[in-house]
Amino acid sequence: MERLETRNLGIGEERLAWEGLAVSCSPPLRRFGAFSLVGFAFFVAAMSAVTVAYNLFGKQYIEGQGVAVPAAAIYATMISSLAFVACAYGIWLIRSLRSYNAFAGILRRGGLDPRRPTVGGLRAYSDEQILALRARYEKLHKPEQKALFERAFGFHGKDGFSLGPLSARPGEFEMNALRVEWEAHLILRAADPMPEVSWYTEGRMGLLPRQPNEMRRLSYALRYTGDSVRELKRRYGYRTDRWYATVPEGKLWDAVRDLEDARRIQSALVRQGRG
Repeated sequence: MERLETRNLGIGEERLAWEGLAVSCSPPLRRFGAFSLVGFAFFVAAMSAVTVAYNLFGKQYIEGQGVAVPAAAIYATMISSLAFVACAYGIWLIRSLRSYNAFAGILRRGGLDPRRPTVGGLRAYSDEQILALRARYEKLHKPEQKALFERAFGFHGKDGFSLGPLSARPGEFEMNALRVEWEAHLILRAADPMPEVSWYTEGRMGLLPRQPNEMRRLSYALRYTGDSVRELKRRYGYRTDRWYATVPEGKLWDAVRDLEDARRIQSALVRQGRG
C-alpha cells in the first residue's frame, strides 16, 4: 500500500487503488446472510453437543429415556450463537470500513475523488467493464438507477451502443468512439451534481473500476455478449440454426459472432475455474 501513496498515480497504480477500494465494499446484506448461516451451523453444533452432554452426564428421571435439555441451556446456546454472528459481522464491518478509508485516502492524495470515480473521465475502466456496465444500463427499469448510470458514466439511450448484435467490442474503433461520446456527455453535464458511489452503494451495485485481469475480462465479456445473444434470440428466434432466415442480412455475421463469442468465453471461464 505504501508504494501507492503518491500525488501522481499512474493508470496501473490508480486501478490498483480503485481495486482495493472496491474489494473493501463487499455487499453488507450478503455478508450478514453468510455470517447468519455460520451462526446457525454454530447453534446446531452447540445444541448437539449440549444434548449429548446432558444425556451422558445428566440425571435420568425415567430409566431408558433421554434427558431433556433445560430451557435455560437452549436459550444460552441461542444467545451465544447470536452473539457470535454479531461479533463476527462487527469485526468484518470495522475491517472493511478501515480498508475502505485507507484506499480512499490514497486516491484523495492522488487528486481523485473516491466517491466519484468518473469525475476525471473513464480511463480507469477497462473496455470490458464499461461495456458490461452499458449493457446493464440497457436493462434497467428504475428511473433513479438509470439516472445514476447516465450521470456517472455518460450513458444515454441514443448513444452509439446497441445489443443484438453488439455494436462495439473492446479495442476496436467503435469502442474508442463510444468512450469519446460518453466522456463528452459527462463534460456537457459537468454542472449537474454527480451522485456518490459510497461504500454501501458499491457493495450493492458494483460500480467502481476493477483491475482488468484475465478472469475478470472474461466475466465482463460474458455479461455483454450473453445479453446480446439473449436479445438476438428474443428478436429473431430461439432456434439459432434458423437465424440465416430471420436475422437481417446486414446483421447476420455479427449475430453469429456474438453467439460464438458467448460459447467461447463460457468455455474459457470453465477452463479457468478448473485450472
